[in-house]
Amino acid sequence: MHLKIAKETLLQVISHVMGAVERRHTLNILSNIKVQVNPQQLTVTGSDLEVELVAHVELATGACVQAGESTIPARKLMDICKSLPNQAIVDLQVTEDQRCILTSGQSRFVLGTLSAEDYPLLSNEQSQGKNVTVAQGDLKRLFEKTAFAMAVQDVRFYLTGTLLEIEQNQLRAVTTDGHRLALCEVDAQSDAEQAVQAIVPRKAVNELQRLLAVDDQQLSVLIGKEFLNVSIELPAKEKESAVHVRFTTKLIDGKFPDYRRVIPKGGDKIAQLAHDAFKQSLQRVAILSNEKLRGIFLQFNVDNLQLRANNPEQDEAIEDFAMNYQGESMEMSFNAQYLVDVLNALDGEDVQMQMTESNQSVLMRDPNQPNQTYVVMPMRV
Repeated sequence: MHLKIAKETLLQVISHVMGAVERRHTLNILSNIKVQVNPQQLTVTGSDLEVELVAHVELATGACVQAGESTIPARKLMDICKSLPNQAIVDLQVTEDQRCILTSGQSRFVLGTLSAEDYPLLSNEQSQGKNVTVAQGDLKRLFEKTAFAMAVQDVRFYLTGTLLEIEQNQLRAVTTDGHRLALCEVDAQSDAEQAVQAIVPRKAVNELQRLLAVDDQQLSVLIGKEFLNVSIELPAKEKESAVHVRFTTKLIDGKFPDYRRVIPKGGDKIAQLAHDAFKQSLQRVAILSNEKLRGIFLQFNVDNLQLRANNPEQDEAIEDFAMNYQGESMEMSFNAQYLVDVLNALDGEDVQMQMTESNQSVLMRDPNQPNQTYVVMPMRV
């Protein structure tokens, strides 16, 4: 294998797959990236056996001196490329004795390699699934508006991911950690005749958020029984080439709880608050809350909300806040950070809180964005 390529192009392709490469893995070969070269394109693959990223870029005429494939230490190759001067040309050659020789200008590096035949590929294990077509910006929005409510560590492993559900040309993302729930849905086209569900792991969600752009380009998403596959065309930027990325992840094998039962219905007490002012009040009052529990009291009165917090050091914060509320007086206690997380996900000028009883879940949403729904459980005092 022998390749001559601009440093910026090589670094661009490598950077798109590094998110799937683990620094330390029980399989040494997974610390490497698989590099394949032919006269038409360069293909680089990174994997950790859970998430696989494959990036393709077209090569200029003559860039491929000799077609071939190998696996090269990922971090070392990326760090070397970063250290080279701008506009540098990289000469990358894998010899018959499986040594990778990288030269550029007066610099020469020799790296050990491993056989490309031994590199495990998730894409070879994929089964058939249902195709979903969705705008790239919409898919990114689904994850951004719900990812915060995924459980971090939970014996209920199925809560540590995001539920993707396609139903009647709606693609829906749902997350919950047992204390709050986030739901967002967007329009999509699908060949599924009935509802299809898939639980996408946390690492895959984070990687997709990094890769996806906010634009109207239509993406093809394949939801299988064990894998989810997304094909992304990344447009060329200044002095860069267009890169095609194929993203594959294993799905979490489990049954997500019936989220519809968690969403409260028939709440007759509705408070409407100014989004930014409410968020700032929460953050101010929470300064004197218990550092561990982050508890804050909300006292709802006619057209007035009183926020109150205290801690074991006898500190106390109280703030009154004008709002639109005509229901009976009631007091609830919440983890302040849970409320702030919801407000960070809502973009409108107002936020609506719909309640039933002081010990029941609260429904939060933007009155002008019915496709986003959030549920927060009160704290037990």
